[in-house]
Amino acid sequence: MIDRGKFFLKSIAMEMFLESFKTAAADGAVVELKLRLLAGKIPKLQKYAHQKRLEDIEDEIAKHFGDALSAQDKEILGLCRQLRNKVLHTDFRAARDKLNELGVETQSGGVTKIDLPLPSMTQVSRKIQEAQARTGGILVADTSSTDLGGVFGWFLESGQASDFQKASEAFKKATAIIDRLSLENNNH
Repeated sequence: MIDRGKFFLKSIAMEMFLESFKTAAADGAVVELKLRLLAGKIPKLQKYAHQKRLEDIEDEIAKHFGDALSAQDKEILGLCRQLRNKVLHTDFRAARDKLNELGVETQSGGVTKIDLPLPSMTQVSRKIQEAQARTGGILVADTSSTDLGGVFGWFLESGQASDFQKASEAFKKATAIIDRLSLENNNH
């Protein structure tokens, strides 16, 4: 009998994408840290640095810097905050939607969910062949995050489609905007 919990946690597929997930999560956390640090170094905004809702800090920074932030900069910051939440809370389908809103092209990773109620070598082989021929199974990308693909299926899908790397790149763009604002604040 297979202990499904141990299988999922120790699978090769899990290990293949865990580092890219950790990198994306860390890069998303850096966006939050830098927003909070920026608010903390501006006397008018210091009271917002510890606000529970990051959106409130982001709004106040946008007001404070006004014209120094383009509409696109504001959109990137807002969508990256939302993307960060989706990545950290493992809502990978919604994270892909946020990447699309950021203008990042995404595609299916080709991960297919197949049902194996009583797995035998013959049944596993047949199901894999059907999935490869696209006559069996369901593409995880065609499901919602709460469908049977679940967190593990969407984790594999996101990893296979390079969504985690794309999220890291988006977070780095947001960080560059915050760094620019910080420098601008130092020059005034």
